[in-house]
Amino acid sequence: MVIKSLSDFYKYSLFIFDLDNTIYNEEDYLFRVYRAISHKLEGLANQHCKEDLFILLMDIYRKEGKEKLFDKFLARSGIDSGYLAVCLKILRSYNPEKRIEIYPKIEKILRSLVEKQKQIFVLTNGNPDQQRNKIRNILWNGLDEKITFIFANEIEPKPSPEGIRHILKLTGVEKDKTCLIGDSEVDLECASRGEIRFVNIADLMI
Repeated sequence: MVIKSLSDFYKYSLFIFDLDNTIYNEEDYLFRVYRAISHKLEGLANQHCKEDLFILLMDIYRKEGKEKLFDKFLARSGIDSGYLAVCLKILRSYNPEKRIEIYPKIEKILRSLVEKQKQIFVLTNGNPDQQRNKIRNILWNGLDEKITFIFANEIEPKPSPEGIRHILKLTGVEKDKTCLIGDSEVDLECASRGEIRFVNIADLMI
């Protein structure tokens, strides 16, 4: 579905947004985390400085993605696998010096929805502590006060529609007045299974 103007949104009453790569660029958070991990573990790997460790982490991420990223990183750097807990702690608690900005297009959309007194939720997958930490470190400029955040893993991760059903129960809004905005096939399937409209963030022509 291509949205050509915000007026196309106004027929909906309830808007459910994904978080990562929908409201902000997740890599803005992850890359800072990877650098912090490299700095923390410097000296534990033979002949690897923090810059070498960061380059290795980034290379694995770009070629193989996030799945088992830290396990692969520790094995290839020669660092004991017991440091996985250290990597995960930093991932879930890191506080960047500069807060992460949301996409300008999304900020415009969110402010318009707030002005129209629409109900706004964020439904996000992932470790709840990690996602809460991301939310704390995003520069919302007050918008977070108008958003209700739901952590799908505390209910059932997307593409399960249980998060959508939970939000619909909380608000009492009908399905045909609800829209989910996301960036992935998981979001699309979640909306389909929850019987609500899906809009891909890439199709928002604002």
